[in-house]
Amino acid sequence: MRALIVEDEPELMSFLSSLLLGAGFIVDRTSSVEAALAALKTAPFDIAVVDRRLPDGDGLSIVKAMKATEPRPAFLILTARDAKSDVIDGLNGGADDYLVKPFEPGELIARIRVIARRRYPGRSLVITAGNLSIDIEGRNASVSAVPLDLRRREALILEALVQRAGRVVTRNVLIEAVYGFDDLIESNTLEAQISRLRRKLKEAAANVEISSLRGIGYILRKSEQPV
Repeated sequence: MRALIVEDEPELMSFLSSLLLGAGFIVDRTSSVEAALAALKTAPFDIAVVDRRLPDGDGLSIVKAMKATEPRPAFLILTARDAKSDVIDGLNGGADDYLVKPFEPGELIARIRVIARRRYPGRSLVITAGNLSIDIEGRNASVSAVPLDLRRREALILEALVQRAGRVVTRNVLIEAVYGFDDLIESNTLEAQISRLRRKLKEAAANVEISSLRGIGYILRKSEQPV
């Protein structure tokens, strides 16, 4: 899942980013209404965590501006504005949830998970391809119920491929699914991660494999030969 943090306090932004990265999210960060709206028009986000007191206006204006847009991310307002009237305004303005600072990190992640399950009720939390399974929420993968030891981005790449099993996934689609705006991507970074995934799937006796289509992308499909 991809999350946008809209927060102008650098220390809190850094903490939120680390928290969401640790929970398995792809994270992008902005610090103003204008930058947030530009980001939301550039990439598909699952959720946006938005402060209300931003340098160029009320963060709630972001929620209202996106109200009629599809696809639209879920919005969680995270703010020090704790008056009942502020909470009511936030929820009536289109926010999916409203959490007041200071907050418990575990509660924030739990609320985001609840929002995601409520907003995307048809999205399975466990996806499979052959004997390979991925728990999207826990970001855990296994082959024949035996856990795979994956790095965070390896898990994200594998998730993107399994969700599109049997279909070609272009390099650009994978990059969008795995990296944030600020991530530095060297030319061979994705290829190196794909190579490690292939090795790990083979060592785990997975009956699916990742094939390359030169100049196009990758496809996850049933192994052509027994592993």
